[in-house]
Amino acid sequence: MDKTEFERWQAVTGSSRHRWVEDTVTRLNGRGALYYTGGESGAFMRITAEGNLTVGTYEGAFPHIGEACFINKAEHKFKDFNEGFQYACQLGGIKFLSDLCSDDGIEQPVICM
Repeated sequence: MDKTEFERWQAVTGSSRHRWVEDTVTRLNGRGALYYTGGESGAFMRITAEGNLTVGTYEGAFPHIGEACFINKAEHKFKDFNEGFQYACQLGGIKFLSDLCSDDGIEQPVICM
């Protein structure tokens, strides 16, 4: 990790300490969605493309969330991703929705496909 990458990591994890963020890599890889809050350690909700919702905590997200150790606290199988996401929204409440729909102020690199 070079200096620029480290500074970006600090900005992203610093901004997630008190807000929910989505892991773009999980979504772009077609593996569903991963939402987390807390920076280097905190809470997460993961929804697979098949509708499995897992909630829990994580720690050790350095240098990024992909390096974290996830501790599952609860899991439920829904009929599809959409139903799992609806339940995640209920669990996360207004804060979850407002965090996901608001600008975090962190400049994100454009990923061209």
